[in-house]
Amino acid sequence: MRTSSTGANSKTIDFWKNLRVCTIGGGSGMPVVNQALIECGVKNISSVVTTFDSGGDTGRMRTDERGRILAYSDYWRSLMSLWTNGKQKEVWWNMLRYRDGRDRNFGNIFFQFMAERQGSLLKVADLFCELTKAEINGRVVPVSVEPAEVCFETISGKRYCGEHKLDELRMSSDMVCRIWTSRPVKANKEAMRAVENAEVIIICPGSMFGSVLINFLPEGIAKSYQRSQAKKILVTNIMSVRNENHGFDQNDYLKTFGRYLGKDCFDLVIMADLDCLNKSDLKKAKMFYRMERSYPIKSAKTEKVKTMMADVALIETENYRLRHSVQKMSQLFGKILI
Repeated sequence: MRTSSTGANSKTIDFWKNLRVCTIGGGSGMPVVNQALIECGVKNISSVVTTFDSGGDTGRMRTDERGRILAYSDYWRSLMSLWTNGKQKEVWWNMLRYRDGRDRNFGNIFFQFMAERQGSLLKVADLFCELTKAEINGRVVPVSVEPAEVCFETISGKRYCGEHKLDELRMSSDMVCRIWTSRPVKANKEAMRAVENAEVIIICPGSMFGSVLINFLPEGIAKSYQRSQAKKILVTNIMSVRNENHGFDQNDYLKTFGRYLGKDCFDLVIMADLDCLNKSDLKKAKMFYRMERSYPIKSAKTEKVKTMMADVALIETENYRLRHSVQKMSQLFGKILI
């Protein structure tokens, strides 16, 4: 019995170690998914991230450089999420998040310097690991190495340029109806290969247009997604954003993503089951979200693709924000991926 159990455990470890997973997104959702996969034992993660952010310190840097540089924030946050937890990681995490009196972020500046020193963002990870001794479980792959801005049109016909405009208008009822890039850009070939060679692709929660769908606009990446034989999983947001996905259920997600990725673009949709949370805390959280015109993503009674309502959310009681839980997501992945 002991030998049999050891053999089974060994096979399980090898499975997670060798499983090729590609995560796609940006913002705060991707690091949670990456960390959950690492807790499962996944070592081969290709984290494809957007490089078109223009908010906050990133936007100021890109403006100073006349838009000729990439956005580094999602890149380095995803890279940190792939770093095995430890004291060294904690020290660097606190350092990279540091902002000075002028609200300049050290992480953005540091990675800009390394990108210039190496000649390309594609070569930064090796230098970062050499400097920090980081143990990275996979790699971060910028979706494109050509700078551009996110452009979008709303249902009223208004057009905007700049990803930060999505955030500024997040409580507007003038919802976004389509997005494009300010100039044609090609997808990074490494990103295309990561998508095509993956066994599992996970679309991470985040700003639906600014952090997620924008990754499929560079030339070639959508076709790579369509060619991929991977199991394709969409993790929806917990709460809506008024100008992006107000009133959405999973079928609305499929319709929106289908415009950019074609039909049958997912095998599974994962949604947060809020009934699993403390009812009193949830009621208070929902009250605060209503002030932002934000409501839970709905679950359609008739599914167009397999949907799993799962206990994957938590409530940060300090400010009553709803987040995806690393531990709960890890437990779920442990059940559905093996």
